[in-house]
Amino acid sequence: MKKKYLKITCIALFVITIGCNNDTDVLSTPKGAFIDYGFIPAPVDASQNIAGFQTAIYNENYIFVATSDGIWKNNLSTKTWSRAGLEGKKITAIYKHPTIANKFFVGVKSDYSETSKTLYISNDGGITWQEGNNLIYDSLDNHYENYVCFAVRPNNPNHIYANLEGGTMLAISTDGGMNWHRMNNETESYFGYQSNIIFLPNNANVIYQGSENPLDSAWLGKYDIDTANPVLLSNFSEIIDMDVWGNRRPNELQTYPYTGNSIYIGLEGALAKVTEGNNKFIYKSENNNFPYSYIHAIWVDPNDSKHLLFGGDQNGGGDMNLYETYDEGTTINRFTDKMGFDTPNVREIISTNSYPAIVICDTEANKVKLYLYKPAH
Repeated sequence: MKKKYLKITCIALFVITIGCNNDTDVLSTPKGAFIDYGFIPAPVDASQNIAGFQTAIYNENYIFVATSDGIWKNNLSTKTWSRAGLEGKKITAIYKHPTIANKFFVGVKSDYSETSKTLYISNDGGITWQEGNNLIYDSLDNHYENYVCFAVRPNNPNHIYANLEGGTMLAISTDGGMNWHRMNNETESYFGYQSNIIFLPNNANVIYQGSENPLDSAWLGKYDIDTANPVLLSNFSEIIDMDVWGNRRPNELQTYPYTGNSIYIGLEGALAKVTEGNNKFIYKSENNNFPYSYIHAIWVDPNDSKHLLFGGDQNGGGDMNLYETYDEGTTINRFTDKMGFDTPNVREIISTNSYPAIVICDTEANKVKLYLYKPAH
């Protein structure tokens, strides 16, 4: 990135050291710096009420953001925003194919008419969009169901999995996303809280799902995928259950090629790292040590997996909910500057070709802003 584009603004933070008795030490020395890339130039929302899980992607020096009014993109070289398609539609998820260049999947919220399509695909980096064909249809209420997150099966680029809006029901495509089936060829979907899915990078035979269904029972589970027919899922088991998480709903799942068999999970009031069934809380709000932040955004440094940036929002709170740790949670830096927002909501943190990008929105004010964050080292 050329230096002439870097306008750096430092913000205040607290450094909180977690010990066995949850003592805290407060320091005022800022760490890192924020590079302001500006507001989307329209009154739009990008909160979890719009895109619950997958809010933004990075592709070829652009950040694409799912909003309440189509897709917007920021050119990181010029710091300029422009539209990237589907104007007037509420975007429920945006996802970049991990191995096919310039292929995106987008979920669009149904207007509950019989013909309103809820999935679009781009094969040219968001320049044009094509409707999916045989999408999942609710034959009782006569509308296409909403797609809320996507995952591509490792080593099978045309096997696309999606969580539908109805609880734990998955949809599966074996032709690159054009035609879909409910898992196990079921004929109807479930009712419940939205759930999230993910694959470990080197495991094509298991898909993981995070959910709070039924109410107040949060868990991480997995299905085996049939080797002959990827629509068939079996042997569901809960890896982590309410005995560990209680009712802390999973809001975000992340895996990375450089973190092995670990799944990073943003929860209500916590950030967990799950490896082979073992749960480690990197951040956990309890005994008034931290605000009760709902974690929606997670970034793990590709050069140092103990360095994490993560954030979210509060239920009815107006604090900044953005945190950084350089030692996987032993010490956590809490950012307190609200950056001019009344109720800041950290929606996504993703890698770019330089620094991690942070999407922040203010739902009440219909504002969405982009920052790049330059760590202290």
